[in-house]
Amino acid sequence: MTQSGEHLGRAAARAALYSLLAQALNYPDGELVKGLCRGDYLRETFDTLDALGITGLSDCLETLRKEYPPDADEKSLLLELERDYTWMCFASKPHRLVYLFESVYNEGKLFDESTFSIARLYYEAGLKVEEDFRLPPDHIAVELEFMSFLCFKEVEGIKAGDSRITDYAVELQRRTLDEHLRRFALTVAANLGKHSKTRFYQSVAKVMTALFSGPA
Repeated sequence: MTQSGEHLGRAAARAALYSLLAQALNYPDGELVKGLCRGDYLRETFDTLDALGITGLSDCLETLRKEYPPDADEKSLLLELERDYTWMCFASKPHRLVYLFESVYNEGKLFDESTFSIARLYYEAGLKVEEDFRLPPDHIAVELEFMSFLCFKEVEGIKAGDSRITDYAVELQRRTLDEHLRRFALTVAANLGKHSKTRFYQSVAKVMTALFSGPA
């Protein structure tokens, strides 16, 4: 594989993995469970991890595959995920166990400086938050989708042979990781790993930890 081809492959893999994690950290829905039971979600996760050289997660993902066979009761599995997600992220008392907003970790409350800071990065990338995102700008799923978008822009730049597009996408990725997402994601992963009752969210925590602890 040429250096350009390797660069393209890694950028595409990052884009896919960020998107998969964003889907996992939104409120669970039927599409997520269908993807798990069809094997699509786990196959894509395996493929992206392999492309990025992230190892050590095969056992936990294989265990997860057994919990979501093609003939599983999808309604029961969705209910299980909904209960776990709600308990961790919404209903736990006296404090939520897993906050999904960067501003809560950095400033101690919602809609503070971190919210507006990450929104400014979206604006720099040409995105209008009110049109493109349904959740607050500093929700973990939104920041992950933003990184996926930037990786896709990197892919576009590589394919077009336009270093201006590629370099700008890479620079915005670096800023997002350094100024916002890396520490935030590792904190969310640690809390998920500590409090989740389902193997799915435990596995998501391990994937996030591996991704954001390394250079990928």
